[in-house]
Amino acid sequence: MKTLILAAGKGTRLRPLTTYVPKPMLPLQGKPLLEWVLLPLIEAGMKDFVLAVSYLAEQIVNYFGDGARWGVRISYSRGPEPAGKAGEIWRARELLASDEEPFLLVPGDTIAHLDYRELLNFHRVHGGPVTVAFSRRYRLEVGTGEVDEMDRVVRFREKANLDLPVSTGAYVLDGRIFSEIETLQPEGREVDLPAEVFPRLLAKGMPIYGYVRDYPWWDVGRMNDYDKLVGLSPAQAGEILGGGGPDEHFQSL
Repeated sequence: MKTLILAAGKGTRLRPLTTYVPKPMLPLQGKPLLEWVLLPLIEAGMKDFVLAVSYLAEQIVNYFGDGARWGVRISYSRGPEPAGKAGEIWRARELLASDEEPFLLVPGDTIAHLDYRELLNFHRVHGGPVTVAFSRRYRLEVGTGEVDEMDRVVRFREKANLDLPVSTGAYVLDGRIFSEIETLQPEGREVDLPAEVFPRLLAKGMPIYGYVRDYPWWDVGRMNDYDKLVGLSPAQAGEILGGGGPDEHFQSL
């Protein structure tokens, strides 16, 4: 089974750090961010990876090479510009296509305590073209309130948990997805997966299944998120990056 890791973005929200270094290569506790994404996948038994790269791609290729250093196989899908989630799938179609197995798609900038083996089994049991990984953990960065008909605040919740399943960017997909992306004419433009492809599947009555679990995750997409992870103590780093139990202090990332 192949795993496509999205590592093509320009990381504009992390500038100036990403002016000369691609976001997946930003240093984090002694390793590039992308290596922390890769390691749990290897531990889950993944051996065959495709990295979707574009912006400052050579830095990623030079570090990860063919994957032999980790005992895995790594190939690369390259393009002159990022192509969006669906566009990157289309660009990598010849490396991913299989009549027998689905493939896993994960973002190259998200640390997730996701049970990939269970996710893949869930997908196989349900048999749909798409499974989306959802977490029940997402702490809002702002306070919310309830206001009555007299405009009086009757309840206030500071940075509460959203209490809704939130997509953490990991998907399992099978070969049926390629024809759906092709109809959107992905050559030369960005095509998004959840915003453009998934509505087409639902309109056709094709099932999209949701794997919903209570697992912590950290999207390293903004400067304050990155700074918090860089500033972890060794113990906290072991909890988060090493895949240990959740550290509640960082659930607001």
